[in-house]
Amino acid sequence: MTNFAVIGIQHLHVFELVNGLLDAGADDVAYAGDDGPLLDLYASWRSDGHRRSIDEILADPAVDLVVLAGVPSDRAGIAVAALAAGKAVLSDKPGVTSLDQLDAVTAAAEAAGRPWWVLFSERFTNRAVTAAVSRAQRGEIGRVVDVVGLGPHSLMADGRPDWFWDPDRSGGILVDIGSHQVDQFCAIVDPDVASDITVTSAAVGNVACPEHPDMQDVGRITLAGLGAIGSHRVDYLTAEGLDTWGDVRLMITGTGGSLEVRANVDPAGADGGEHLIQVDRTGTHRIDCSAVAVDWADRLRADLDNGTDEFLPAAHVERVCRLTLDAQARAARWPLP
Repeated sequence: MTNFAVIGIQHLHVFELVNGLLDAGADDVAYAGDDGPLLDLYASWRSDGHRRSIDEILADPAVDLVVLAGVPSDRAGIAVAALAAGKAVLSDKPGVTSLDQLDAVTAAAEAAGRPWWVLFSERFTNRAVTAAVSRAQRGEIGRVVDVVGLGPHSLMADGRPDWFWDPDRSGGILVDIGSHQVDQFCAIVDPDVASDITVTSAAVGNVACPEHPDMQDVGRITLAGLGAIGSHRVDYLTAEGLDTWGDVRLMITGTGGSLEVRANVDPAGADGGEHLIQVDRTGTHRIDCSAVAVDWADRLRADLDNGTDEFLPAAHVERVCRLTLDAQARAARWPLP
């Protein structure tokens, strides 16, 4: 049995993380967090849970895994303390908001011999994205030469906490939501973390949110590695007329075909989400992704039980974090001159 405790309840992703772990047979034994509407919602959902202090959770030998979904800039400090206490750590993205934090967490994980994972959930919880990445890795469209990732989001301003508007606390748009696209590019072109991937350009800006001038509502990252280019845009510009939070897309071009994901909506009119179209030398195929396993938590538990590093390798997590932090730090202001 894997016993886990949640520390920090500041993002709706906490429900996704906890649901996945519960479905995999793990047991939630406690939670800690600041008062607020999300904590109230969590407490009502997990009505048999026990609210405890952070210190109590970290001192409890029954807790195997700590799940972090607090304010992004606070996650690294708690991760270091949890690792030092012998816990494995699963963080919502972003796991860190600075290079100093990343160095501290990776050093703590190595010293403790315990894993620190950051779940880039778009790849692991959307079946179409999962399938597209796997098919590209298997070479079904030849050698990958180009990846385009689009991560539009709805602003939903009325429900956002104070930290969301402050890039020092959120990490900035590229570190935060741009990490999904960076994760996908790295997993597609170099899953073994065997070669260099670099940031070739980046930009961030505020184009539609003047009431929060420091907030970034649009960002771009361009990556290059192993003969492939990755062009990625993230934003908070989804119009209210769309019946989902964002028309997330992933387009992978190879020397023998292409894969296109429409993660949440199909503009051609097919119902629901998780749409995948593959074009190859045999024709055009709409792939049924309904049977694709959402098994990230089972794989995480297997790594915990076996002492392996296969589910989300530490080197991959560190690289994704370094690339997004690099992009955020060097980003030009939008619009470009």
